[in-house]
Amino acid sequence: MDSLSQIVLGAATFALIKDKEIGKKALLYGAILGTIPDLDVLINPFFNKIEQLSIHRAFSHSIFFSLILSWLFGKWFAKKYNSPFKSWFLASFLALFTHPLLDICTTYGTRILYPLSMDFYSLDNVFVIDPLYTTWLLIGCITLWIMKNTNPNRQKVIHYSLILSTGYLLFGLVINLYVKNIFVNQLKEKNITYEKIKIVPTPFNTILWEAIIKTKDGLYYSDYSLLDKHLPTQFHFEKNDINFIAEKKKIKALEPFFNFTEGYELARMENGKMNIYGTKFGPIDIQNNKAEFFFPLVFNANGTYSSVDKQPNNYSEIFSKLWIRIQGK
Repeated sequence: MDSLSQIVLGAATFALIKDKEIGKKALLYGAILGTIPDLDVLINPFFNKIEQLSIHRAFSHSIFFSLILSWLFGKWFAKKYNSPFKSWFLASFLALFTHPLLDICTTYGTRILYPLSMDFYSLDNVFVIDPLYTTWLLIGCITLWIMKNTNPNRQKVIHYSLILSTGYLLFGLVINLYVKNIFVNQLKEKNITYEKIKIVPTPFNTILWEAIIKTKDGLYYSDYSLLDKHLPTQFHFEKNDINFIAEKKKIKALEPFFNFTEGYELARMENGKMNIYGTKFGPIDIQNNKAEFFFPLVFNANGTYSSVDKQPNNYSEIFSKLWIRIQGK
């Protein structure tokens, strides 16, 4: 999730335990703790884009990191304030571990069990930036900062902000399952046999959803808005070079990339070279009967490869289309 969301979530969860004891300082401590897991990006410049996938949201986002750091901070806080370790450990753990828990809600995913598992886990119930999630926590934190420490309503503010923000995540999860059921039924009607299906939110909302459907021959892509008047009937198909992907999965250096894609890779020939895309976010756009995606791995004839920073130059057009589709048009 975006940095602001993690800051206000860390502040609110730490304050939930420690606001009565230290007041506004709890917001500051929680904000700092809530940011720490993402400090792994500071070492990104020392690695290539594929290697970065093995670093970001790895150990710093695992439950083991949260437990270790919570113990250390718990000891430090307990000594500083001369009060029981247990409550400081709990406050620190909430501020730290809610960070990867929130990241799990996004399609990017999180390796929460690292190093026991290299897999990315994702619930796909909220986009990486969603104002309707962040707003409640931001309002709550600002309100707490303005209120006096002696105000008896401070705990109510904390509770309401956490209930509303968490409720929005639960809403996204329910809608994800609802939309998935719609697509499963549509695929049955069309006699499309598939291996697995992933439903993901589109940018900044939980109204319009993308479907990524993997078959033995390729991938289908479609979308559905809660404001659509009809069920989804259009499915865009991309033929996949399964054998090429299987061959490249043997390359140890590409393991982070294939862990990240969660099995939704698409290999196709472009400009005389083979490209592999991680398509679990769905297509950026579909033009001239061709789906467009970010950041391909490009393979040369001699077997060498590179990660290309391929991005569209028509973001205004893309977001305009997005807004139209959200409205069910």
